[in-house]
Amino acid sequence: MRGLQIITDENHEKLSQEIFIAPVLKGATTLKIDSVPSCENFMGFGVAITGSSCYNLSIMDEDKRAELIKSVYSKDGLNLSVARLSIGSSDYSAELYSYDDVPFDEKLEHFSIDKDRAYVIPMIKEILKVRPDLLIFASPWSPPGWMKTGGNLGGGYMREKYVDVYADYIIKFVKEYEKEGIKIYGITPQNELETQQDGTMPACDWHPDVEAKFIKSLKAKLTKAGMDLKIWAYDHNFINTHRVMWTLDEHNLDKDVDGIAFHYYSGEVEETLKITQKYPSLQLHFTEAGPRLYDNYATDATKWAIMISRALKCGYKSFTGWNLVLNEDGGPNIGPFFCGGLITYDRRDKSFAYSGQYKAFSQIAPYINSKSVIYPITCDKKFGFNMPHFPASVAPTEGFAVDNATETVLVLVNNNDKKAQTQIECLGQNWYIELMPKTLSTVIIKK
Repeated sequence: MRGLQIITDENHEKLSQEIFIAPVLKGATTLKIDSVPSCENFMGFGVAITGSSCYNLSIMDEDKRAELIKSVYSKDGLNLSVARLSIGSSDYSAELYSYDDVPFDEKLEHFSIDKDRAYVIPMIKEILKVRPDLLIFASPWSPPGWMKTGGNLGGGYMREKYVDVYADYIIKFVKEYEKEGIKIYGITPQNELETQQDGTMPACDWHPDVEAKFIKSLKAKLTKAGMDLKIWAYDHNFINTHRVMWTLDEHNLDKDVDGIAFHYYSGEVEETLKITQKYPSLQLHFTEAGPRLYDNYATDATKWAIMISRALKCGYKSFTGWNLVLNEDGGPNIGPFFCGGLITYDRRDKSFAYSGQYKAFSQIAPYINSKSVIYPITCDKKFGFNMPHFPASVAPTEGFAVDNATETVLVLVNNNDKKAQTQIECLGQNWYIELMPKTLSTVIIKK
């Protein structure tokens, strides 16, 4: 019996080598596959098909666009199966708009998705040709300005008196997209509802009571219309899990939502476990995090693999990154941040550049499906600072195991500056695996 180790480091990707069964080595670090799974019925990995991404796709030569879409969504590529859309403009859109910018149009007589028909909807349709089973959820960055304090898409607070109208607005969006052949599986009521971003981009603050009232209104209207649309509440940072718990407890909101969505920009993912411990019927979803254009854009595969591992160990049912494709300047952009796309499209020479997140997805996403059973992997050694090499960080090997019908897959991350000699018992045998510095390894052992 032999295994295959696929390796990505900071300067290379997908080098392959065999691993072998070996006697136990006294000095090697022992990894252990837990007996209790952390995640089953995983829904998939994905990225946001933002307005900016669609605009960039639309200006590509047809063959370049087909190449990119196939590399991301086909089963021979990354095999991404989840997508996030913005309801109206996000900060990564080519244009600033909502679907009804006519002030105080409470009957939504001027509601229109026509701006999306120019290039957003056509590009989504091209993706669906490659991935017809794509699971799509959508998030608004802002209600129409007239529904908020300040009357502007940038910043402001959601006004409670418009929650029923806004529920109608969301339902109209879902129905209009369905007419275009784009099925929306679920929504989050507001992207990052605890920040206005100083008015520099589409954004909106929501009081938790107003969030709860809106969700209950939307749920009631969906039920009345016979629509099966999932609702994932919150859609903001791990650090404010206490707000989520308060809202669930105070408003019995677990009866009205199907899950809770989180971003990774502040706090620790493990904090969110308290939600499913108290409300086991609710799902956890990782809904946003993307490469930074000027911060180890192409070399941070280990960072993303660690984040994916930690989320799967907490039982998250989906993992969605940020922009599918941005240009060489990280645009188009209506906002203050320098994000990079999963893929960068250089308009000057029409070339593609690939992020560390892309590389991490390539070594993880193809090996996990809805029937996979995922088990945490733990390390037998405790680590602290190695003073002769200070300030280099020393941390345990991060990872998880994927039990599939014909194989077991181990995802192992050594984010340290030194080699990790490891051994692990899998399928009744002890395997010796060397993990070189700053590497992500996918180990495939056939049953």
